[in-house]
Amino acid sequence: MSENDHFSIEHVLSHYSLGKLLCCEQNLRGYCNTSFAIQTLDGDTPTWHFLRRYKATIREVEILFEHSLIQHLAQFPELPVAKLEVTREGKTYLIEPCQNCTSSPTFFAIFDFLSGEDRYTWVNPHCSEVELRNAAALLARYHQAVWNFQPQGKREEPDIRGLLPIISANLRACLQRPLPAEHQNPIREYSTFLQEKIAQLQRAFSSPKAAQLPRLIVHHDYHPGNLRFAGDEIVGLFDFDWAKLDWRVLDVALALFYFTAEWQAEADGKLRLKEGDTFLAAYQQTMQNQEDGHPLNEVEQEMLWQFIEAANLYVLNWTVLDILNKAVDVDEYATYLWHGLHTAIWLEQNQPGES
Repeated sequence: MSENDHFSIEHVLSHYSLGKLLCCEQNLRGYCNTSFAIQTLDGDTPTWHFLRRYKATIREVEILFEHSLIQHLAQFPELPVAKLEVTREGKTYLIEPCQNCTSSPTFFAIFDFLSGEDRYTWVNPHCSEVELRNAAALLARYHQAVWNFQPQGKREEPDIRGLLPIISANLRACLQRPLPAEHQNPIREYSTFLQEKIAQLQRAFSSPKAAQLPRLIVHHDYHPGNLRFAGDEIVGLFDFDWAKLDWRVLDVALALFYFTAEWQAEADGKLRLKEGDTFLAAYQQTMQNQEDGHPLNEVEQEMLWQFIEAANLYVLNWTVLDILNKAVDVDEYATYLWHGLHTAIWLEQNQPGES
């Protein structure tokens, strides 16, 4: 951590009533925002918090959306969500004005620190059966909590149907850029397949059948790396900055992709279907007989595989955007890229009901 970071944290803390800064440590697990575990002293009690400096492209309306969601979820004792600290002015975030007229303001927020173990990342998690069931049940309880929730603000990213043409354009852009061969060659090799898959999903998601599917504020990044564990229990759920209004089944599909996709050697891209069945059964059971929400209905289950395909393309698009816009590690992102391609191919070759 640089001296500038330390100064910035002390400056941010001056807008809160959390005491003086004792120590801080940067969290290196994130890819978009910059985060720190910070310890403060107010009186005789040292307390840990989680400080986030939001990515430069965030807009205030999106932070309002995320924070109204978190404040809503904090009302549910069964959801282990970190609460937001408020500034001396009573706001859940701090705005630091730009230093010159060409820069956007910088946004900060401080959260309560969640206990537990960061046991997994999004890459190659292998959860136990009990962890899978508990994670599925927690996702169901989250969906129950947001079933009729109307947030403030707005997430700027379109829903998956609106995003598919953007994913298509981003893939085409890769073919026009002087990218490393490790990135451009795989995309070029599978360009036709990917574009045909995107068109197929666009047709499916534009159908009258899809229009009837339940929509809610999906977490949209529900993977083992965004959970904290104590034994088999989940004691922390975080990272709501990807949340947005979309089809409920997409959230389940993303979770199935994240929790069950294999990353190793020749198995890369295959879904561990038995684990997927375990996750889905626990989700369905938790959603039964609830006042808010219901299990995946017949149409959602029928279209689930297509939504898993879309979920994989969504994550692949994150990889492509970083390749297009950032100075990324070539080998690391080649791994992510091939994982998405292998998954897309495996999903196409293993459609339910096909031999």
